[in-house]
Amino acid sequence: MTAGNAKPFGLFERMLAGRYLRAKRQHGGVALISVISVLAITLGVFVLIVTMSVMNGFRETLLSRILGVNGHVYINVQNIPGTEIQRLAQLAQQSPEVLHVTPIINAQGLATSDGMASGVIVRGIPRAELQSLPIVANSIRPGGGFDGFEGIESPTILVGDRLAASLGVAEGMAISILSPQGAATPFGLTPRRKSFLIGGVFSVGMAEFDSALVYMPLEQAQILFSRGDGADELELRIRDPDRTLAVMMDLRDRLGPDVTIYDWRAKSQGLSDALVVERNVMRLILMFVVGLAALNIVTGLIMLVKNKSRDIAILRTMGATKGAIMRVFFMASASLGVIGLSLGLLFGIGFCIFIEPIQNFLSTVFGFDIFPGTVYSLETLPARIEWSEVVIVSFFTIAITFAATLVTSWWASRFDPVEALRYE
Repeated sequence: MTAGNAKPFGLFERMLAGRYLRAKRQHGGVALISVISVLAITLGVFVLIVTMSVMNGFRETLLSRILGVNGHVYINVQNIPGTEIQRLAQLAQQSPEVLHVTPIINAQGLATSDGMASGVIVRGIPRAELQSLPIVANSIRPGGGFDGFEGIESPTILVGDRLAASLGVAEGMAISILSPQGAATPFGLTPRRKSFLIGGVFSVGMAEFDSALVYMPLEQAQILFSRGDGADELELRIRDPDRTLAVMMDLRDRLGPDVTIYDWRAKSQGLSDALVVERNVMRLILMFVVGLAALNIVTGLIMLVKNKSRDIAILRTMGATKGAIMRVFFMASASLGVIGLSLGLLFGIGFCIFIEPIQNFLSTVFGFDIFPGTVYSLETLPARIEWSEVVIVSFFTIAITFAATLVTSWWASRFDPVEALRYE
């Protein structure tokens, strides 16, 4: 079969492209540059997959803990009588996406013990609802529990482990909580102070909660913060925390336009926006890295074309078309991108899947914990592979590689055989 009648992307063109890639430098090949190009693409894809997976893991872990402690949708019921709050709760519970509706009190106070003081966020909540939160109920230290966490006559509370450490207290000890919303006197408002027994110490793995959050029975919070039989919010938990907008629209139709409704994003707006921006910027930066790695292929292809100018001229005189020459060099360069992408995906996905044993191995080799749980409140480096992002990375790498090689391949096909052979 001659070059003139070879089929497009046929055996002859594939064989020629493979020979050009494997040829050594003294034979006019660019094998070393090809290896470097493949390694660059592999490392770029590997870093992109691992970085995005770790960021997804951190985001999922962070949001799971935020949503494990906080609700998904909130209804503001401040300064509303208890009977009206119960009516709103019953109407909200009728929404098909709502799982639980809980009246809660959120207020700030000052906790003191033996001369130590710390600002706290007091959350008044019924015992049954607190027990249904696995992230809190399952993280209570041995020896602690919900005994006494109910009613007006049992002033028992739960505190975060970091808060307990800062105050120097433990289970069974007492602390005082000072409320700025006290009783009215002729001399103004008098702060209300009350002592509580620590029934348990919990750790949800977030410093924001573990260092400031105090759970107490709803009835105790109503007394301490002068709420009467009312509450601050109705906390709703829904089936899908990502579909809060649809649930809020349904609740607005049920409860009326005068009720203030918001979701967990509104409460954590800064954090939620920061996670999205950081994720998008990091993806963009790492895609630029992959694009720069693809330019190595163009460099190698230019050198290959220069070294093979005589072969191009001979092929053209034998009847090879410009399209055949373009396809040969395109396959030679594009195959490097495909190989680099495949290796990058293999190593990147494998690293994310086996990230825990890899972390343990590195800690053993270097002699220290490279990801200490006491600092990050996580036992292992989280990694979550989103296959949609893997598809995006693969498509982007293929697109940038093919686009980079098409131009150079087209330039190779424009070689004039007469000029190439003039000085041979």
